Amino acid sequence: MANIAVEARRADAANVGRVLDYLEAHHPSALRLVTTGAPGDDVAMQDACDVVYTLALLGRTDLLTAEGAAAFAISVGRWRLAGGLNAPPGHRQAASVHLTAYVLGSTALWRAAGFDISIELVAAPEWHLHELFDDELRPRWPATWSHHSWRVSHWIGGAPSILLSLHRLAPDRCRTQGVPALADVLAASDALVDGETGLLRAYRSQFLQSMFRAAYRLRHDPQVGDVGGVVHLHWVNYAAGRLPYKAAGALFQRAVALLERTPFIERTPYCLDFDVIQIVRTAAPSPSSLDRERARRLAADISHFFEAGLTADYRLHRLPGALATQHECALITGDRSVDGLDMAPLDIIQAAGWI
Repeated sequence: MANIAVEARRADAANVGRVLDYLEAHHPSALRLVTTGAPGDDVAMQDACDVVYTLALLGRTDLLTAEGAAAFAISVGRWRLAGGLNAPPGHRQAASVHLTAYVLGSTALWRAAGFDISIELVAAPEWHLHELFDDELRPRWPATWSHHSWRVSHWIGGAPSILLSLHRLAPDRCRTQGVPALADVLAASDALVDGETGLLRAYRSQFLQSMFRAAYRLRHDPQVGDVGGVVHLHWVNYAAGRLPYKAAGALFQRAVALLERTPFIERTPYCLDFDVIQIVRTAAPSPSSLDRERARRLAADISHFFEAGLTADYRLHRLPGALATQHECALITGDRSVDGLDMAPLDIIQAAGWI
């Protein structure tokens, strides 16, 4: 038995090593920025966040350093975060709502690792949260994307996620800035969820929606986009303890049906797999034996993918989603260790509020 345990640990360590080798081979600048503080003018902000999330999900936040935290903060400073959290309008390159939520989620992970850079990232004298929410506290989004559930969800879920992070990271500033209560914003956001299907309904014309879905189906499955869309909002509902979700039963059944696809939702594992498995875990009181078996197989399939799939063609932004999926699988199965990672599962949405 002891030999079996040793071999299992070796296999787990090999998977962690493979991921670290992938980062070193294909994204060395982003890796060195957060681990050594090496200047990263050429590093995309999303890439830096991806590496922070990846190290957290590998259980290797010991690789993060004070120099890396300082370099990360400097890199963020090149951007104007959504809502003017760190700079006034018209100054610096604008970060999207999605990227801003991701930066703040990364900041929470930095803080958990012992490096708190939150205050300097939200240091603007006056925030401009009216850019994120309308007078009824609903998230703002570009009207042109109203028929694209998955894309528009980056605003509908991203803006509440930013608010969640602000209340967690800078509660005193929230009070002085008159930031609205998260519960009020989420209640307004939930009004955008259909009470029968459990899906987002940001559009007004069913005819135009049908035309969009027909076109969207040429490249992606709109049913996956539906579930992957509303999940972005429910991440924040979940992190805030607002359960059950609106029309949770219908949404759960949709997610379970998608989970029947193998080995992944698309050709390689990424955030869509996480979207589906996270809803399966959080939308039902408890998982069934079939859900646990499917989760165990999904985690194993991702481990198998890591053995040969971490090539230059695999996009970095897919990696945190794939790893987070494995963690969700372990939370469903009740396993003490994540498949292939030799660490206890991390509830990344509770920890960071976004991914």
